[in-house]
Amino acid sequence: MATNSHIQRGAQRRMATMFLLAAAIGGGALAGRTALPAQTSAAAATQQASSEGLSASYSWPVKPFDRQHPVRGSFADPRSIFRGNPTLRGLMTSRCACSYHQGIDIAAPDGTDVYPVRSGVVRIVTPDWVEVDSDGGSAFQYWHIRSAVKVGDHVQARQTILGQILHASEHVHLTELQNGKPTNPLAPGHIGPYADSTTPRVNTITFRLRDSGSDLLPEYLHGTVEIVAAAADTPAVPVPGKWNGLPVTPSKLTYHVETFPSGQVVIPETTAMDVSHNLPTTSDMWHTYARGTHMNMVQMGTHRYWYQPGVYLFKLSPRFDTQQLKDGVYSVTATAWDTAGNHSSTSQIINVHNRKTWLNG
Repeated sequence: MATNSHIQRGAQRRMATMFLLAAAIGGGALAGRTALPAQTSAAAATQQASSEGLSASYSWPVKPFDRQHPVRGSFADPRSIFRGNPTLRGLMTSRCACSYHQGIDIAAPDGTDVYPVRSGVVRIVTPDWVEVDSDGGSAFQYWHIRSAVKVGDHVQARQTILGQILHASEHVHLTELQNGKPTNPLAPGHIGPYADSTTPRVNTITFRLRDSGSDLLPEYLHGTVEIVAAAADTPAVPVPGKWNGLPVTPSKLTYHVETFPSGQVVIPETTAMDVSHNLPTTSDMWHTYARGTHMNMVQMGTHRYWYQPGVYLFKLSPRFDTQQLKDGVYSVTATAWDTAGNHSSTSQIINVHNRKTWLNG
């Protein structure tokens, strides 16, 4: 790590601006047919991980270290402060301080001691977060804590107290960096023990002409459209307090298109979003999410709307050209996945009509 630490720290400080935004912020009915969930149990996923040698490489940063803790915010969740009024128009069009969540939020009471998940050297100390660099190009950041260490300290996993969770935070944010890039701590072979038996869901599949546009009728699609899937997951362990029952995002979305009802695949399974291990290549949140997306307890203008669940709309295909299909009836199927392999699918029937004479009979 020492050979390129100055490069990594520069990248990490640039990311700190995005983190500060997050720090300041603190299933519907289907119009088509719903496919039967295709699920992989957490036990099966754990067994598979074990067979592949993907045992956990570090434990939790709060006691007890070897017990799974509630995670109320997932890797790549949207983090957003909308500048406009709390209206649908404001949500769809206003300027937004938006970013991907670059770690996980581990629920714990205020004042809880926070420990390093790996031994290393303290490289950054701020009023509310600490970074510890370890061997092999890895580093970890611990946010929303009152620090008890200083730059240059050598700290031991499970032994050194880095600090305590700040008042009114009720969680510690953990970011894992590998060679300066955020990595998903919930990926197999990272934090543990971790098991997940909840199944992410795709609630709806809709279509738009543009990202901020209104929904189109699936009965009459033509030209280039945007395919949007509303999807959400449930935390693996119930979260206490006011975050109880609020959703997190899936780690992967895929989709395919087939003729209906014959079932001939015309567009094979395509990955639209995958943050199982790393963030998307662009920092622009709207590359992955469609307008209308907002985080749990969204903030619009100067107000935050407590207890309101987040809405996660994913761009399955930002520019889907229906002209690549013959006019006819099709089924679009979207599948949501988590890092444990649990998944389920939902389908939406569409009618494609690109003939110029269609509206005139």
